[in-house]
Parts: sequence; C-alpha cells; structure tokens
Amino acid sequence: MGNVKLNIDIGDLELKNPIICGSGEHLIEEAGILMALKSGASMVIVKSANESESARKQLHKTDYAMIDQDINLVDWEKRGARDLSLIGRSGLVGEETENWLQKIALLDQQAMKYDSYVAASLIPANMDYLKKHAELTQNLGIRVLELNIGAPHGTETHNSIQLILQSEKIKEVVASVRNVFHGHLLVKMPGMSENVSQLSEAAKQSGADAVVMMGRVMALIPDLKSMKPILGTKGAYGGRWALPITCRWLSESRQLLGDDYPLIGTNGARNGYDVAKMMLAGASAVELTSVVFSQGFGVIESSLDELQSYLEEKKINAKNLIGITSDQVQSYSEQEANSEHWKRFVPEDSLN
Repeated sequence: MGNVKLNIDIGDLELKNPIICGSGEHLIEEAGILMALKSGASMVIVKSANESESARKQLHKTDYAMIDQDINLVDWEKRGARDLSLIGRSGLVGEETENWLQKIALLDQQAMKYDSYVAASLIPANMDYLKKHAELTQNLGIRVLELNIGAPHGTETHNSIQLILQSEKIKEVVASVRNVFHGHLLVKMPGMSENVSQLSEAAKQSGADAVVMMGRVMALIPDLKSMKPILGTKGAYGGRWALPITCRWLSESRQLLGDDYPLIGTNGARNGYDVAKMMLAGASAVELTSVVFSQGFGVIESSLDELQSYLEEKKINAKNLIGITSDQVQSYSEQEANSEHWKRFVPEDSLN
C-alpha cells in the first residue's frame, strides 16, 4: 500500500474507503454480512425490508439470470466475467421487520471493530409502517438507514413496495422518515426516471444526508430458443452498460445540488476502476451489489486494491478524486469545431 488515503466523507459521516456493499440476497444471513465486513467494505447495506407479507412471500419466487453482451442467457456457473448483466425478480427479507432490525442493530455494533457500518434498508409500502420502522431503527441505535424509493419491482408488485417518481411525494416520504430517524439517512433514487437530479434535489430538501443513484430498470428479455421470457417474467436489469448513465446522473446532480452534497453511485460498477470512474463523475462512494452477489465477496477486496492502485498512479487521495471529470464537462456549444469529422460517415466516392 502507498501513502494515498482512501477515507471519504458522506456529510459528517466518515468512511474508511469509498466501497459500500449494496443490499441484496447475499446480505440476508449474518455470515454474508460479516464476510462483506471482513472483505473491507466501509459499509454494508443489508437486505431491504418492509411490513408487507406479500413482499416476504415474493422472496421464495426470487430468480436471477446472467446475460451476455449479445443479450443471451449465460449458464450461472459461467458468471465470472465482469461484463455480464443481471436480470432478476426479488422479494424482501423473509422475516418480520422488527426482528430483522434488531439483528441489524447487533451487527452494526459488531461492525465497529472493522471501523465500518451495517445499515438498514427500508422500502416504502404503507407510510404508517414506514415511519414506525424508521423510528425503531433510531431507537435501536442503528447508525445508517437507506430509504429505497427506487426499487424497480414496484411496477410489478403494486401492493408490496412503492416506486416513487414524483418530487412532492419524495419530499413527503423523506420528511416523514427524517422526523423520526436522526442518524445518517441515505435515499436511493429510481433508475426509471428522466428527472433523477430533480428527484434527488427533493430528497435533499427534505433532509437526506446523501442520495444514492441509481436503481436498476425493469426489462424484458425474450429467449430465442424457447420463445418465452427469460425467468418467465419481466425483471430488474443492471450491468456495466449502466455505468455511463449513472455517471451522467452523478454529474448532473453534482451541478444541481452543489459539489459539497454527497452522492453515492450504484448500478454499473464492477471493479475498483469503475468505482474511480463514478467518483470522477461526482460520487463520494460507490455501492457494489450485483457483482458481489454473482461473484462473491472477494470482489470487494480486489476492487479496493484496484482503486488503491489507481490513486497511487495518479498520486491523489480518494477525497480529491471526487468530481474531477464532472467539473470539466462542457456543453455542445462550448466545443471547438471539427469541421471535417462528419465526412468519416460518408462513402469516399460520394465526396469526389
């Protein structure tokens, strides 16, 4: 290890490094959560929960598939390539939310010895229950809460989870949680919106300490062989293809919300160099989720090594990496003319 520093700040929350292990099925059991901590993640956001019985039952119908660059199904045993995408349907944690939060509180205490955090994740369904569970999160001493208003499955499970796409509704939901939870509040944005920055601004105005962008999108993939939908349904879709889109929204949000407001990137990062790209676009930290889910917790450690290597090469600390690219983005009108470049698309004989 060199002399560059990995620690970053999310508001007044200091993280030992920018890599967060994002919520998913691999973080339902204590063993997985502890493995993520031991692998070096600065924060582990456990599997999401709410009060919905149907959302808990949906966990038993969970299924996933790996998709290659030709949009074809890949055998799960061959999932080692990092450029694969993931489509899946999912449910929420399969036990009562109160019990789950109590377990998280104990795990968050254990995380202190790793200089890390174990964060709760709540997805809205009924507002009264959301407020109740956020208040319990506070009372149990859990230090970080991620409020996920961007779960794409909300388009398919209307009575189990809410996908929130309106600024005024976001203000209402975030403010309700903020009133009872006084720890570090992260709000995860939907990927299925044309106004991610504006929705993020609404979350900021209502008390979010940081926003996470962005959730996956719903997709349908036909299987050419069977002519049926892969998995039999539509599903949430994410992969490395999403990284440039996430970076765009990070940059747009940095410009709108200010360079001192923390943004957390997710959807598209597959290694430490991808983490660096999101940080250059404006992220203070990055959640790795699908790649850890599909390839194991060793990805966290290798990504930390790759990020460290990049920072050493550039002789820069992690904090100083944030937003460098975003702050150099020019408009189309500011670009210098390259008057002949269009000709590369024209057959040569037509230019004679």
